[in-house]
Amino acid sequence: MKRNQRTSYAKRVCRLIAHNEQGSAIVEFVALAIPLFIPIFIYLNNFASISGNEEIVRVLAREGLRAYVASDNENTGREVSAQALAVIGNHLGLTAEEIKTLTARYECSRNPCLSADGRIRITVSYTDAQSHRTIEASAQEHISPWM
Repeated sequence: MKRNQRTSYAKRVCRLIAHNEQGSAIVEFVALAIPLFIPIFIYLNNFASISGNEEIVRVLAREGLRAYVASDNENTGREVSAQALAVIGNHLGLTAEEIKTLTARYECSRNPCLSADGRIRITVSYTDAQSHRTIEASAQEHISPWM
């Protein structure tokens, strides 16, 4: 082949490749869609983390209140409830730092709290170690009037 024939052949091949659009839709999709999906994935990951933390604190509130109500008196109820919160928090995957930030606030409709026909509300909160966000949940229990 002569030099002119080789260059014209190369030009024809380049033109054929340039006019062939097979596979270009995939490339365009990847180039445009992936940057759009990254914020969605970040949002979903953040939402899943927040939802998981809120479920943990709801379980802690319910179980802490159950431990309090099942006790003999107010003082032992608070101690048993605090111990239950620490143990259950550990089993649910809270870190030692997060367990240290656990707080429980009790509100009673009657005094003493374990009075018949009364209501007890516990509000449990802790600070998430990763997001430094305070997560809070409450649970309420009604004491039987026949107690």
